[in-house]
Amino acid sequence: QVLNNLLSNAAKFSKTGGNVDVSVDSDDDKVIIRVTDYGAGIPEEFRSRVFERFTQADTTTTREHGGTGLGLSISKAIVEAMGGTLEFESELGIGTTFSITLPSST
Repeated sequence: QVLNNLLSNAAKFSKTGGNVDVSVDSDDDKVIIRVTDYGAGIPEEFRSRVFERFTQADTTTTREHGGTGLGLSISKAIVEAMGGTLEFESELGIGTTFSITLPSST
């Protein structure tokens, strides 16, 4: 569910014909999954609310991208229930990377 949401968002907010990158890194105690888009990035004034329910950066009635504003909130709750974290880094005009960090099972 979490990867589906992150990949869907990355595709939705990427430029037409653009790339979405996925990477996985691991060590003895954690796994990190990153999903990167090369879209517009997340505006600074919205970043503190990105994981809140029913929030979207573009709240106008003519917004380009649909959705309920629940996906990231639900994804964060799922990841945290698994003992992990969901974070992001974003640069305007460059894109956004969401990182899921989960404890490794041994």
